[in-house]
This record gives sequence, C-alpha cells and structure tokens, in this order.
Amino acid sequence: MANAIFLSISVLCSAGWALGQEDVIRTSLFPPLPVAVARSSNTVCKEHSDLYVDSLRNYTLWAYEMWDATAKSPTGVLRGSVFQMGHFEQCLSAQAPFPAKYCLATLTANVPEPSPPRKDFLSLDFDPQGSVFHRLYKYDDVSQQARNSIKMGWCIPSSCSILDLEEYLNQYLNRVDNSLKRQNVTYTAQFHEELCNTKAESQYFDNADISFCLLTVILIFMVFLATAYDYISSYQTKDEKPLKRSRPTKLLMAFSARENFHELNKTEDSNPALGILYGMRTICILAIIMDHRFGTFISAAILNFDYLESQYRSSVACVLFHGDLFVDSFFLLSGLLVVYVLLNQFEKRRVNPGFIVLLRYIRLTPIYAFVIFYYATIFNHSGEGPLWKVVAGGDSKDCRKNWWTNLLYISNYVNADHMCMTHSWYLPCDFHYFIIAVAVCLIINKERKVGLGTLLILTIVSMVIPFALTIIYQRPGLMHFYPEFLTGPKTYIDFKLTYSKSHTRATPYFVGMFAGYIYYKLKGTNAHVCWRKSLMIIGASLSVMLISVFSAKVFYDPYHPYNSIEAASYAGLHRLAWAVGSVGLLYVASFGHASFFRKVLSWHPWIPLSKLVYGAYLIHMSFQLRSAAKFMNPRHLTYFDVISLSLSDMVLAFSSALGLFLTIEAPFRKIFKELLMTPKEKDGKSTTGRIHSGDNMINNNNTSVNNNHEDSRL
Repeated sequence: MANAIFLSISVLCSAGWALGQEDVIRTSLFPPLPVAVARSSNTVCKEHSDLYVDSLRNYTLWAYEMWDATAKSPTGVLRGSVFQMGHFEQCLSAQAPFPAKYCLATLTANVPEPSPPRKDFLSLDFDPQGSVFHRLYKYDDVSQQARNSIKMGWCIPSSCSILDLEEYLNQYLNRVDNSLKRQNVTYTAQFHEELCNTKAESQYFDNADISFCLLTVILIFMVFLATAYDYISSYQTKDEKPLKRSRPTKLLMAFSARENFHELNKTEDSNPALGILYGMRTICILAIIMDHRFGTFISAAILNFDYLESQYRSSVACVLFHGDLFVDSFFLLSGLLVVYVLLNQFEKRRVNPGFIVLLRYIRLTPIYAFVIFYYATIFNHSGEGPLWKVVAGGDSKDCRKNWWTNLLYISNYVNADHMCMTHSWYLPCDFHYFIIAVAVCLIINKERKVGLGTLLILTIVSMVIPFALTIIYQRPGLMHFYPEFLTGPKTYIDFKLTYSKSHTRATPYFVGMFAGYIYYKLKGTNAHVCWRKSLMIIGASLSVMLISVFSAKVFYDPYHPYNSIEAASYAGLHRLAWAVGSVGLLYVASFGHASFFRKVLSWHPWIPLSKLVYGAYLIHMSFQLRSAAKFMNPRHLTYFDVISLSLSDMVLAFSSALGLFLTIEAPFRKIFKELLMTPKEKDGKSTTGRIHSGDNMINNNNTSVNNNHEDSRL
C-alpha cells in the first residue's frame, strides 16, 4: 500500500515537472528552432528535410549529430550574449546522405514600447522588479547592444536555400506557441548568405590561391639559394680580396638572408637628436596592435556585452577607443622625417621631385602588394567558423575585387565601401601627404617664408575641413567605436566621412612638417633646453595631450546633449593638440633634460624592431581577424585576455614582418636600386638623388632621399 502511494506521488510530481518544462519553453524569450523545413516549394529541400526528421525518429547517428549541433533555447540574452552558436564543426562533419549546411538565423523580437515607459532609458541599471520588456525593447542608444535580436545556429540540409529557410522559419514563428506573443510580441527571421557555410566552400582552391603558393615557394627558394651562395662565397674569399660582383650576381644576392639580416642593426648616428624616433615608432605600433585586438575581439561574439556597455561610459573608453591618436603619431613622424631629409638633400644637390615620388612608391609597394595577394587568396583558407565570412572573409573578397585601388593608393576614395584591408586606409593618406610635402619643401627651399606660409595655410585648412563636415552632417566630434562600427567599419558613416579620408586627417602630418623644419634648422647646433624650460614644456605638452584624450569622454556620455559647435571644435582641434604635445615631448627628449626618456626611446633593440614596423602594420590584422572569425562560441571579455592576446599578436606580427623583410622588402629594394640607378647614381654623384643599400632612418649624410624617409611610414 505504501509503495502504491509513493508511486502515485512520483507520477504526479513527474507530470507536474513536465508541465513546468513546457511552460518554461513557452516563456522563453525566443522560441526554439524547428528541426528542419517542414514545408517548402523546393522539392529537394523538402525531401532531405523529411529524411532528416525520419532518421531522427529512428535514432540515426548522423541525424542526431545535426540536431545536436543546432542551438536550442537561447541563454544570456539579457546580458547581451546575442550569439547562440550551436556546434559549427559537428554540423558540417555530420555524414548525412546529403551535404549539411550551418546557418546563423537572425531572430528578431518585435517588442512594443513598454507601458508604462521607462523613465530613464539611457541608464544601464534596470529595476529587478520591473518588466523584462524594458530590457528587450530597443531604445535609441547606439552604445547598447540590442537584446531583441539574436543569432542562432541551425544545422539543416544544404539543398535548402536561404529563401526556403527564411520563408519557413517566419511561418513557424507565427504559429509557434510562446507566452510573449500574448503581450503583442511578434517574431521575424532573416538569413544572410555570409552567415551560412557548407563544408565544400572551405576546400576549394582556385588558380589565384595556387599562384600565391607558387610565388611564395619561389621567393623562399631564392632566399635559400642566395643565402647558401653568400655563405659559400664568403668562406672561399675569406683570405682573398672579394671579387667585384656582376649584375646577375647582385640581383641574386639581393635575396641573401645573411646580408639582409645584418642590415637590420645598421645605423649611423649622424643626428643623435632623431635617435628617439626609433623607440617612439615601435611603441606606437605596439599600442595600435593592442587597440586593434580590442576592436576585433568585441566585433565578434562575446558573452558579457553588458560589461562593454559600462566601459563605453568610463574614463577607460577615452584611451581604449581613442587609439587613432597613435596613428596620428605616425603621421607626425612621417611629416617630420620627410621635411628634415628633403631639406638636407636640397642643400647638397638638385633633386627631381617626380623621381622622389617614384622612389617612395617603389619603397612601399612590393611588400604591400604581397600582403594584398595573401589577403585575396590563402587568408580566406586559413580558418573557418560561424562568423568567418563576416569578420574575415569580407576583406578577402574585397581584395580580390579592389586590389588595384590599393596599389594606386586611392582606396580611401575609390570603392571605399569595399576597401581591401580595412586598416590600409593609412597608406593612401600618407602617400598623398608625401606628395604635398615634396611640393612644400621645394617652395621652402626657394622661398622660406612663402613655403612656411603655405604650410601654415594647409594646416589651418586641414583643421577647418573636419570642423565644417562635422557641422554640416551633424556628426560627433570623433568616431565612436560602437558595435555598429566594429561589425561594419567600411560602411560606417564616420569612417567614410572623416576617419579615413586624406583631407580630414592631415593636421598631424603638417605639424610634423613644422617639427621637421625645426630639427633641420637646429642640426649641427648646440641647442639645449634648461631644466626649467624642459619641465614647463613637458608639463604643457602632457596637459594638452591628456586634455585631447580625456575630453572625449563627453562624446561617449549618452546624457551629454549634442552640440554641433562643440563636436566640430573637438573634431578640428584634438588632433592638433595631440600633435603639438607630441612635438613638445620629442623636442625636450632631443634637446632638453629628459635623459631617462631619451635613453628609453634610443634603446638599441628598438632599431631592428622599428625597421620591421611596416611589415608588422600590414600583417598584424590578419592574425586578429582570423582569431575573431574562428570563434566557435561567444567568449568572455576581460582586459587580461585582450592584453595576453595582444602580446601574442605582437610576436606573430614582428616574426612575420621579419620574414617579409628578408623575402620581399629588403631584396626588392636592392633589386630596384640595381635596375634603376646608373653607376654614378649609386656612388652618390647624380643630381637626382640616390638609393643607399642601408636601411637607415636618420642618416642625413650618406643615405638617400628614399632611405632617409623610408621608415617614416607605418
């Protein structure tokens, strides 16, 4: 009797528990996905879906692998975790009778405005006793992640097109039982081709991919052959006078890793005041790599987006989300070195300006073209994941179509919405500024006052342009690194309008040109800044730089009312403030009482690293994009993770840059020198300038126009 009573109670409890589970499913924020497409005009899709469902009922392994790989009820949505990935690899590896396809379905809950409305919709604090609809409703705050739209992984037959999937899933969402529908919540579904993947896509190699592999093998073979020949010939002539090399031998020896590696440490301190630029340049690229890592990390799938939302409103955001100022530092260095070098060259000989621009193009383009080729081909095969096509594949696709705009240095104006390598916007800007700098230096050399006046006018115009554009288009004073930008930077309005355009980023470059003129005039003098003036300059410079950074906090404060004059003033002046402050610090480090900073920035290991900065700049984003695009599940955001991943990026970037330097950068510089220059030009007797084999940033006596400023670019 007791056993019977116990059994009855157990059955009743089980029934009650089962009922509770159904209620939980009905009260989920989003309905669960169906198994497959139950209705479709696509007969093949319908047949495969029916086979899938029947096999699932028969407990067939492949069917359960597909269903197990599909995301079920979403979790963590209220904290901003809007990606419910399922299992990407298990889906595509399921050995079904038909090819499987993994898609991220976008489910949107159309939530009516809550009643009563929330008093402070900008606040990140929610009343725990309040309505869940206050959290789900999409308020007009771009800094907050929308909780009413999620992406769920769905493993289905590949015969079902995205139109089939979208049509059926919308029908399913309209009829599925969900308690939120009683509160006038409706659901819609969308599918995008770039969020769907099949196994066959990642296995296809075309002729371009094979060509890149072949080119890489040839370059490595040339390096191996030249290095072996170099070692053998140096051993044979150790006790003999070296023979003069023929042109074919010189062309071969351009690939010698032994010779090129030794060049990394070469330097001539003809102007010790500029030795600090090695360290500054390297430190700036390290900061940029870390900033880009943070951006790519949060552009993918993260679990705790609510934490990021709070960081947008903190003082930390002024540093993390204002890393573009370190890019301004590169513009500053580039302008400084170009003016300093050109004015020194004009003292000694007549220089053909067209030839200088040609040398600049030759110096920048070979390694740039190789990295573009990599992005357009093998990079797309270097990984896979639910977000691969969106995060990494877009750059690869754009490089296939628009590589030519990059090689002509017009990519920030022509087809800018599909620019190859998003971060490459810097190079066309720098190239355009270089052409302007050559013209201005010619004027300064002939009429100093006219040239400096021209430069002053250009600087003022460069500040007026972003000021005017900000007012005309009613834009913020800086580019917000919000999710909308990070997930689609090329099409983001502020990126296209002011961030990546040459006519809006020139101020630091022109300030650098003024600094270059100052260094040129102080060359060979005993200029020295006393303790008192050094402290005053350091204090003023740091104050101006910190103000330019932390005053940006008001633009990340959603409670701060928009004022077009305020925003325009910041847009036009903050880059000037950063550049002027940087010049002040450089001046004191070069000529004043700042021995500690001078020693740190002139530390010898910075020299070889600084010569690898260009390659590191070009290649580092590929590692970061690959890492973010391969996220199989959302990751938890912490500063420690970002820093540790950044350190890994730095090692990978500079290691790859060393390989690029030995196989592309140094060899092709020597090859162009051999092919373009006459013997007199190589010996420095030409009136058009020359190319020296060394890679020296600061040598103004024995180094060419090309090599003196070759390290001024990123």
